[in-house]
Amino acid sequence: MKKLVLFDLDGTLINAGGAGKAALTQAVKELYGKEPKFEASYIAGRTDTDNFAIVYELVKGKKATKAEVKKIHDKYLELLPAEVKKSCQRKTYKLTAGVKKFLETLSKEKDVILALGTGNMEKGAYIKLEPSGLGQFFTLGGFGEDGKTREEMLTAAVKRAEKKFKTKISADHVFVVGDTHRDISAAKACGFHHALILPVSPNERRLQLSPAELEVKDFKDIETFYVWLGLDCDPKGVKRGVYISPASAIEHVFFSRTGIDEDRLKMLKIKKYEDLPSGTIM
Repeated sequence: MKKLVLFDLDGTLINAGGAGKAALTQAVKELYGKEPKFEASYIAGRTDTDNFAIVYELVKGKKATKAEVKKIHDKYLELLPAEVKKSCQRKTYKLTAGVKKFLETLSKEKDVILALGTGNMEKGAYIKLEPSGLGQFFTLGGFGEDGKTREEMLTAAVKRAEKKFKTKISADHVFVVGDTHRDISAAKACGFHHALILPVSPNERRLQLSPAELEVKDFKDIETFYVWLGLDCDPKGVKRGVYISPASAIEHVFFSRTGIDEDRLKMLKIKKYEDLPSGTIM
């Protein structure tokens, strides 16, 4: 059976140097004459459909209609290419370490489907990806226009993959890679596997709410990703606290569904996760 790996975009595959936030801020300012004030973390991990409505409400004090969301989207797309170009010129546009080699390696696996699972609108996603050269690996995905929630977006990505490859993909064959607690929570809600690319300044409290099966800084350790994807056996030397390697079916189900619990860890004779950002025990 084929495995579907869904990649978030911002903070996971690339860092666009704030291009998206800048384009959205400018779009709203041009349309409504008022600059919205918000932190990037406020909209991180959400869908653009949700973000456009949120920012509209910040400046207008009322709920956005579908027509207003579309208006913001159109203006945003008009401004985004220039903001991405500025990020490249400032050298703030960056690829996550190891990502290109990782995607090149994974794309050669005949039973693996690579796809996007991003809150960005489809056109905006590929505008952001263009300088990276990573767009070649993604011919389908789930995007911001697929719904207000990440769950809807991820589900849409699975349906498109099933249609294109004419095969049924079970939930336990879907792997989501993201960089926020919202990515992980959405994957769990859908019953999918989940991996976290740790943000530069992680919000410890939020990560504790949604610990992931795999938590790493980047894509350099391909071997560990292959273990997580079930494409390779657990190699000697992989340490707990970097990769949660299931010792039993019950442990795997426990960690993938509910996260970390001290009593359960003790029962399973696992003494500490001191290096795992999502939680620790004594």
